[in-house]
Amino acid sequence: MSSTDSAIQPPADNLRRGFDDAAAPSIAALKAQLEQNPPFNERWALFRAAAKAANSEAAELLGTAMLGEKDSGIRYMTAGLLRDIAKSAPETAGMAAEAIAKTLGKETDAYARRSMELSLADIAAAAPETAPTAAKAVAANLSKPSDALTRSLQAGQIADFVAAAPAAAAQVLGAVTEAFAQEKEKLAAHHLARALVTIAAADETLRPAVISTMITALATPPSQANPVEKTFAAASALHSIGQRAPTEITQALAQQLTQGTQGDNSRRLCILGLGAFAEADKDCAKTAAKALLKALSTEGDALHRRHIVDGVMKAVHNGFSSQSAGGAFYAHLNARERDRETREKISRSLGQLGHKTPAVPMSIPAPKA
Repeated sequence: MSSTDSAIQPPADNLRRGFDDAAAPSIAALKAQLEQNPPFNERWALFRAAAKAANSEAAELLGTAMLGEKDSGIRYMTAGLLRDIAKSAPETAGMAAEAIAKTLGKETDAYARRSMELSLADIAAAAPETAPTAAKAVAANLSKPSDALTRSLQAGQIADFVAAAPAAAAQVLGAVTEAFAQEKEKLAAHHLARALVTIAAADETLRPAVISTMITALATPPSQANPVEKTFAAASALHSIGQRAPTEITQALAQQLTQGTQGDNSRRLCILGLGAFAEADKDCAKTAAKALLKALSTEGDALHRRHIVDGVMKAVHNGFSSQSAGGAFYAHLNARERDRETREKISRSLGQLGHKTPAVPMSIPAPKA
């Protein structure tokens, strides 16, 4: 063959592709064959043949067929075909995501559910406009039986979806809140709390509801149903939200400390949290100091009282009245404080504030031998 002949000869790959396209059955023909309810292997072959078209007709056919498919294996593999169509033909992404989400809502097989969730995540990554659909579908699955690792992964997916599409936050808040409230595993509780933080950041109108959920978790005594790690996950979430809304978090912690009923861990976390916000934000210093000083007179744990003193001093350095702090410290030291280490801390603090100390130290029993 001459060079001229070879130049006008179409490549073999193009010839083969053209033959395959011409030989491929139409979507209508595939649909007709599927309506005959062929056996497993034939159905899957027809699904794959339809996927090669990679267009809206193929996506519609597969979505409808998947929803009525009896075999869980074919259902989740078809979700994978829809994912591939959506990525190669972006105009089909919405249709593919809706079809998978609809099937996922009825799916009873745990492995198939997880595979479909991953397909939705892949579509959402390529087409962010589908993130609300994916977020709502995955959030609905939080209430279905699963292991802690799966719930943790689901929570992470939901957070990613909400970050990509803030409008999804309102759609998933209820499901994620309920899942967090019922969660008994520390790993999943941590990830669900982080998802709620993302929701609060995405939509500030939802922030009060998230804060309320975390305060409730903070105040709930640890138990087998409520592991102590869940308490710390709530505290961490509140601090994360506080980076955007320090005043709201300070007010919530102050109210919980002065009016709420909670155990040792909760009180300590409230006290330390108020100290941190008093130090970090001038607008929070007054609110934090007032709550801490009110708690000083009723706090039964000496270590907690010392944390209170530290927190008030941080507030003073950030603008709270040194006279008010000194007066409260003086009254407490003169009338109530019995712990030697705490008395010494308050006395040092009074010195730093330039405030007088009680003239006659209160008699303190000597330590037992």
